[in-house]
Amino acid sequence: MKIRFFLVLVILYILAAFGWWLYSLIDFTKKEHDYELSSLYFKSSKIEERLVTFLHSKENPKMSCFMTFVTYKKEFNDLLLQLKKENKCEVDLSIAAGCNNFHDLLTITPNKAEIRKINKRFESKLRAFYSEAVVFTFAVILGVLWVFSRLESLLNLNRMQNNFLLSVTHELKTPLAAIKLSAQTLSQRKLNEEILPLVINQTVQNADRLNDLIDNVLLATKIDGNSYKYDFEIIEIGSVIEKAARQMLIPPFFTGTVDIPLEEHMVKGDLVSLNLVFSNLFQNAIKYAGENAEIKIEYVREKNKLKIIVSDNGPGVLPNEKKKIFSKFYRSGDENTRQTKGTGLGLFLVKQILYVHAAKISVENNTPKGAKFIITFKST
Repeated sequence: MKIRFFLVLVILYILAAFGWWLYSLIDFTKKEHDYELSSLYFKSSKIEERLVTFLHSKENPKMSCFMTFVTYKKEFNDLLLQLKKENKCEVDLSIAAGCNNFHDLLTITPNKAEIRKINKRFESKLRAFYSEAVVFTFAVILGVLWVFSRLESLLNLNRMQNNFLLSVTHELKTPLAAIKLSAQTLSQRKLNEEILPLVINQTVQNADRLNDLIDNVLLATKIDGNSYKYDFEIIEIGSVIEKAARQMLIPPFFTGTVDIPLEEHMVKGDLVSLNLVFSNLFQNAIKYAGENAEIKIEYVREKNKLKIIVSDNGPGVLPNEKKKIFSKFYRSGDENTRQTKGTGLGLFLVKQILYVHAAKISVENNTPKGAKFIITFKST
């Protein structure tokens, strides 16, 4: 919350500073425009004074002001051209006939074309400033959205990593506690021949579970760091799925049903990582559908593609979580209220492995209930 508040203050400061700079720039431009216009009018007034002085020097009581101008018109025009050249400006001259005063006789104003040029230059600058303001504001808005998006991503990642640490700690403690309990039972009690194999079997399974968890974390690190070496070959994907099912769907811990068609389909892939893909999908089905899960595998061929559908009868996936579940460390719900176990790495690994295999995975709702994971391979 403090970070968001600080960012808002920084953004408001930037906008305020830009607004003040823009206001100052426009105000300066207006003053510059007014100065240029007043400079033109000032030069025109100076030229008028010089011309009036010239006509006064030629004044004759026997001649009117207008006649004096007509008499000395050539000299007057030469002086006017000289003055316009010296002052680097243009003036509009109008002569009023019949005037008795030289000031009333002459009306000198800045050239209209020069005024239009100054006004046009001023308007052009204003348009440029307003355009820059729009672009800057738009850029700030995009920047703000990007910053807040990145901030939310980092905060979400931090929350997911915290959840991951909590769940990994829980996942590590559970099999370790079970192994310790089995070891204490074996050391403190003399078990009969019927119970002894069960205790040993439980110890082995908990050790395997602990080993699988460590392997998943290590593999996730390797895949995320692009250090895992894939060994691609042409494999029969059905046998990979059957092997993963035998490893994960073990009685008496699994009492549901699994339907795997006896079909042969060849794909190019890495045997170890693909085995992990389907192991995670089976584990995910058991986790949410329970020990009595009904798991079904389907193969669908479409031109040069092979779709493998893994469906279950669990609670399914909420619409707003269908994309999130493939993110690293993501788990729906809160760690304090979540009933299912896991680290949030399973489906992340599945998606990353399939991406390297140029395959895609998506999730849909199953009928009448449950989830349906669809994996699309390029068939060979």
